[in-house]
Amino acid sequence: MGVSPRPAGRAKATRAADVVIVAYRALSDEEREEAFAKINDARLSALAGSDDEIAIFVRSLQRVADVVDDELTPTNYRAARQTLIAEGEEIAEFNAVVRFFGSWLQAKEALALADVNTPRKIEARFRSRLVGKVHRYREASLRDAVTRCAADLGHVPLVIEYEHWRQRELELAKARGEELFLPSDSPYRRRWGGWEQALLHFGFTPAAIADRLEPGRERSNGSLSRFRYGS
Repeated sequence: MGVSPRPAGRAKATRAADVVIVAYRALSDEEREEAFAKINDARLSALAGSDDEIAIFVRSLQRVADVVDDELTPTNYRAARQTLIAEGEEIAEFNAVVRFFGSWLQAKEALALADVNTPRKIEARFRSRLVGKVHRYREASLRDAVTRCAADLGHVPLVIEYEHWRQRELELAKARGEELFLPSDSPYRRRWGGWEQALLHFGFTPAAIADRLEPGRERSNGSLSRFRYGS
């Protein structure tokens, strides 16, 4: 029984996908996390067509809010997203939403504003807050944040561990009625060319930095349990 030849366009797409998978497997755990997030962002942007980037994220927040009965939290955002994806909808990944708005609190603020504002007006409102403010964190602030995170975790943090810790600290400060500013991983990457280089700059040893990847995701999942929302 003969096998029907695969269409040329489909075969080419499959070969390209195989190349991406091979490259992905060659990356470190940290690089895989970043690559996956970038691929997801690029896919959403392509699907959005002429939509502004902020509209993608606002629409994702609105759709998740539509199916969540309780207060919108990172935990139920992720759960609702999986449900909507299973039904064929395109919903932005949680970490991509947080990176875009700068924090989960600001993402929820954008959702609240969406009832009476267009995405462009929301974006303009957020941008206006930056006028006259310091755009760069002082090195002492960057050092303090990453060393505090490492002390709380008990080891040198992966990027995902640092971001979970940061979001937890921001939520706790909000619950106390305080305003807290903590840098995301972006300033570290921009200033020192990467997360690992930033860790070296702040005095973490090469051995400790390498150890953060062993045994990798299993260790990360265990250490993050007390820093996840609702835990």
